[in-house]
Amino acid sequence: MLRSIAVILTLLLAGCSQGKGLTVIPQDAHSLDHYALGLRDMREGRYLLAREHFVLAKATARDMDMTRRCDAEIAATDRAIHGLR
Repeated sequence: MLRSIAVILTLLLAGCSQGKGLTVIPQDAHSLDHYALGLRDMREGRYLLAREHFVLAKATARDMDMTRRCDAEIAATDRAIHGLR
């Protein structure tokens, strides 16, 4: 399922590259997998594991948008962890 999400996102991004000189760099499959696993772990209340997945997703991110999304999710997991203390 995660692979199909990566393929769909890649196809959508490739469809956006109709302008001259515009280059679309698809996301790394591992980055998308870790991001999806982090979201699942957040839903299930496993905040430390979710944070680890978001850090791994950020490490393999290929653009600033993915990096910012990972940073936002890392901050959310940190708030959730601190809220439990």
